[in-house]
Amino acid sequence: MLTDELLQHDKFAIFGAQVIAIGAYRAIKGLTGLVPICFAISNPLEAPNEGLLGNPSEIDGIEIRGLDLVTRDTFMVVGVTELVQKEVVPMLKDKGFTRLFVLTQHEEHLLMSAYFDSIGKFPSFPMAWDNSKANGDDNEAIKRESSGAYSLEELTDSKLDLCIYEVANHRDAVLSKRPPIRSYEVPIQAGAALTDKRIRDVLDNTGINISVKNRQYCEMTASYWVWKNTDHAWKGIEHYRRHLLVYPEQLNDDIDAVLPLPYICYPDELYQFRRFISEDVKDALLRGLKDVHPDEYEEYLEILKGPYQYTYNLVCARREVFDDYCSWLFEITEHMENRYGEEVPELIETRAFSYIAEVLTNIYFMSHKDLRILHAEKAIFT
Repeated sequence: MLTDELLQHDKFAIFGAQVIAIGAYRAIKGLTGLVPICFAISNPLEAPNEGLLGNPSEIDGIEIRGLDLVTRDTFMVVGVTELVQKEVVPMLKDKGFTRLFVLTQHEEHLLMSAYFDSIGKFPSFPMAWDNSKANGDDNEAIKRESSGAYSLEELTDSKLDLCIYEVANHRDAVLSKRPPIRSYEVPIQAGAALTDKRIRDVLDNTGINISVKNRQYCEMTASYWVWKNTDHAWKGIEHYRRHLLVYPEQLNDDIDAVLPLPYICYPDELYQFRRFISEDVKDALLRGLKDVHPDEYEEYLEILKGPYQYTYNLVCARREVFDDYCSWLFEITEHMENRYGEEVPELIETRAFSYIAEVLTNIYFMSHKDLRILHAEKAIFT
């Protein structure tokens, strides 16, 4: 584990300055007391897209430096998403950094679950379920560790009425390796109303649907379809390249929902949100929340000003919880469309609602403190 490795080095830096790097920093400091000499990024002069927020200038007073200002003998923790690690790691090696610890999705999950456990937040499934091969570099079906593990046959023979829909779109990038699909995972094509190309058997343009809004809502058109057209006892969505590692035997009467561990944002969730959307969209969201839920608005605002964010809209929950979550979320987005769509064209012309949905997913589950939520590892495929 990363914390054990760090104790063997006299200094370290973290490559990255966003949520994965920030989470790694907080976890390392909380578990060991160690702090990095800096956060390193490849191009400190690179500006974000117009109107959006980029990297912070510092994190908790720790400097963000370009790689040229970091000595090559520094032990480097690579704190970026697996989607870019295949480009980042060779780049670092080419620049002379050879002492690397790559924070894969599995290593990140181990680190963050240990940290959250130490502070009594966001409980995860027991480590017996953890999977050292649950990443995009493994072509085998996901395996359980030997101690206390279930076989794949035992898992797929479960009688629990669980269905997780794996969302894909005809414009998606081709993966190097297709994720394994289990008996309780059903591929669904999102945005099927916008193309004649068929990539999945289940389509989100059947039954009650908003498939035509897929360019604005992305995977959430599939969530809408699952909400309106299915009645599984447990249901949810995952992505063609991000799987939520939920297994029937994990689900019992003491659990209401399963989510991935939240990211830690700096300085807060609103800043993270503004990295992807404009100030106008942010203001429209705040006004929408106040319009629809005036009594809860201050509570929601406190969550937005907090450090945690559930991302990717990966959700698995009991039917009544999933349906209530969708009802709550889409009431707000529909109001925003009708009330602010003309005033803020980005709501209609861009994928802003997919980012808004992430924020709303976070608000819903952070504000429903009565829900018993456990957190599962997610596997990223490239």
